[in-house]
Amino acid sequence: MPAPQPTTPPKNAPANGKEPFVVEGPPDEEFWERYNRRLEFPLATVATVFFHVLVGAVLVYVLVGLMSDADTSGPTMQIAAIGGMDDTGEGSEGSGGQENPDLIRDVNPITAAQKVLPTPQALADAKENIQKIVLDDPNGRVPIAPSNAAAWSEIDESLRKKLLGVGGQKGEGNQAGKGADGTAGTGPGGTGADSTRARGLRWVLRFKVANGRDYLAQLQALKAEILVPIPGSQDSILIKDISNPGAQRKASDADLRDLAKKIQFSDTRRDAVQGVAGALGLDFTPKTFFAFFPKEVEGDLARLETSYRNRRAEDIEETIFRVTIRGGTYEFVVDEQQIKR
Repeated sequence: MPAPQPTTPPKNAPANGKEPFVVEGPPDEEFWERYNRRLEFPLATVATVFFHVLVGAVLVYVLVGLMSDADTSGPTMQIAAIGGMDDTGEGSEGSGGQENPDLIRDVNPITAAQKVLPTPQALADAKENIQKIVLDDPNGRVPIAPSNAAAWSEIDESLRKKLLGVGGQKGEGNQAGKGADGTAGTGPGGTGADSTRARGLRWVLRFKVANGRDYLAQLQALKAEILVPIPGSQDSILIKDISNPGAQRKASDADLRDLAKKIQFSDTRRDAVQGVAGALGLDFTPKTFFAFFPKEVEGDLARLETSYRNRRAEDIEETIFRVTIRGGTYEFVVDEQQIKR
């Protein structure tokens, strides 16, 4: 029997005769490699941080909103009419910072006529009554502005006749008649389109004032005389010198005859009239007042009226002038003009 041959030990057998260590595969992957094959870890981290920040911001917003009791919404926007007799939007001079100045808030003089004469029929009746008083206008052709009709309708008929120069004032012009029919006189008592009476009935002046004192200051710059009819009476108060309102007196018939020769302006706006009455220190509440201007003012207005669109006075129904007072001097501009229909 042959002797057993010695076996050759495997090459990786340990020299000490211990069992060899079997390597079954590659070493285990590290944590970062196992869970980050497709960048899962950084993406998850960023998403988690963003989510926590978002939740925190929402919680802070909700808490601040619940803790705040103040109304932080913006103010309600509304269209408002700005006060003052300002037709051009240029604003007017301040009234000295008084708590309750006699501010004139009515910006449209036509609204005063609408309050006094609220219907077209009332306006027509007022014009007819005034035209009847003008005895030398049998055809009723004298144009009367609505605001002037309102003012004349507020005063006693006897006073109205005197101020319109009825009786003794006919034909005081120094030239031939210039009416539409060629017969009406052009003097203060005539009814021709160029007469003072006719101009006073169709002309309207618009002032931009802050209060009664400012109103009087502007009228003073025009060298006006103020006449304030007493309601319910044929009497009136005359202020010849506006700079000295204390020197007021009851107007006499001679005063009224003199005023009838001058161009006049009237105002029936309640706030305006009350402001002027307060500045004059009157002890009654008037419904209207009249301002009478010298001849140079009438001449300036007459030139502007006929040069505006080159119309003849006989063709004009109403002319509205805007008055501006700067540095004690006045300036007139034609705002509107209506022709006869």
